[in-house]
Amino acid sequence: MLDYKLPVLKKNISLKTLSIVMICIYVISLIPMLALGFYDFPSADDFSMALQPHQYFVATGNFFGTIIAAVKKAYWIYMNYEGYYFSAFLTCLCPAVFSEQCYYFVPLIILSMLTFGVCYFFNALFVRALKLDKHLTNVVSMTTLIVMVHFLKSAGARNQGFYWWSGAVNYVFTFALAFFWLGLIIRIIYDEDKKGCMRKLIWACIWAFPMGGVNYLTALQLAIISFLVIFISVMNKFSKIKVEGLGEVGKKYMKLIWIPAVINLVGFMFNVTAPGIAIRSADTTSNTPIKAVLLSLYAPFNVIMDEMARWETVAILVMLIPVFWKLAADLKHKLRHPFVFTVFAYGMVASNMTPPYYAVSNFSEGRLEVLAWMEFVFFAVMTVFYLTAWVRNLVEEKGASFSNDSSKFSAESSAVILTCMLILVFGSAMCAKANPHYYSATSALYDIVSGKAATYKEESLERLSILKDETVKTANLKEYTDVPKMLFYKDISTPEFDDYWINGSMANYYEKEEVILERIKK
Repeated sequence: MLDYKLPVLKKNISLKTLSIVMICIYVISLIPMLALGFYDFPSADDFSMALQPHQYFVATGNFFGTIIAAVKKAYWIYMNYEGYYFSAFLTCLCPAVFSEQCYYFVPLIILSMLTFGVCYFFNALFVRALKLDKHLTNVVSMTTLIVMVHFLKSAGARNQGFYWWSGAVNYVFTFALAFFWLGLIIRIIYDEDKKGCMRKLIWACIWAFPMGGVNYLTALQLAIISFLVIFISVMNKFSKIKVEGLGEVGKKYMKLIWIPAVINLVGFMFNVTAPGIAIRSADTTSNTPIKAVLLSLYAPFNVIMDEMARWETVAILVMLIPVFWKLAADLKHKLRHPFVFTVFAYGMVASNMTPPYYAVSNFSEGRLEVLAWMEFVFFAVMTVFYLTAWVRNLVEEKGASFSNDSSKFSAESSAVILTCMLILVFGSAMCAKANPHYYSATSALYDIVSGKAATYKEESLERLSILKDETVKTANLKEYTDVPKMLFYKDISTPEFDDYWINGSMANYYEKEEVILERIKK
């Protein structure tokens, strides 16, 4: 056998340093995505959903009146098309209502809300409720966001999730709001300031009803959680379930936590019983409830793990193991039910996919894929945390002891983290070199550097000049030459295609008699 020595890591990674590094990586990775927003333009449903608010603003210039117009349009949608009243309202307030230039802020709005929502939730859960390290919590938040945003495989999911207002605000924005609302629920009972808890209870009640009226995927998830909150609250009252870690203030507000949960369920009932659902269902092909449930139970394996998850997701989850091992060192309450939690996590991911399988019999749209992916990432991270903490609990119960340096990782953990990061850097460089669209950030950067985004913007401005010309009644618009997939959703078409309705929507939006697409001769 060989006898040799290799260099070893002499300096352990500090918690604060890793936190700063992960924050920097995430912030830098967003720069090309936000820069790409300056080339963004509205399309498809942006013209139909925001038509009346746009017409009102053009006629009056009244901002607050435009908001009222959006409320009226959302009510019409509720009565004639869909039940998600709050999502509909947000969709009707497309930034392009006020100016096409404002559409550049779509990815900024969406990514800012997603970042805030995820960070707020993890801080509420790990720092406020479990009293764990804030630096490690930042690492978990940033890592989760990186996987959610940049590891999306489908270009359609990236486009509809971050750059197309009608899809992004309906799905990703409200998904982020759900994290914020759940963070409020946690803070109500774990914050130590009595007045602060009351303010959060009021805010949770205010947001509870709108959150019941978001897209059906998120609304169903929140309805399930609201039911669990009510159940736990009732069982806690009769001493059947004990909520650990509560102070005197938390015990008082535990008796009131059911209020926002009930309000949310009321909002959800308004959502699923909307008159417009019956009207729209006549034009769609649906599954039976049983078949929809069976398909959604299979979907996490088929749609997500087989078609969406890649090697870098596994590498990230492995890297999080030593992070969670260190995080669990300060855990005062034992986690003893790994099987139950894993089944719960799987059930939540599956139930997130049930509504589209039931309503439209498929899961093919990018806006559905992005939400399924983000839900999967969140519960994968939480499952790794639970299992890691559970294993550490078992080992410690057997008398094992570990390093007490609270500011640094152990040498072994530092080596694992560094190894995973090196694998990620090397593998990502190879994959992005072969395919610039491999990650969301590299795809955005490629579209900018290659000039595709600039060409798309130039051609869009040419179209816009025709559409804004009041002397033009029939707008003949040239076909795009080479569209960047991150920005482009759906274009106008010729009459023989199903998406020809976009032509009519655009014509109404810009007050034209007709909009015609001029095909490029090849």
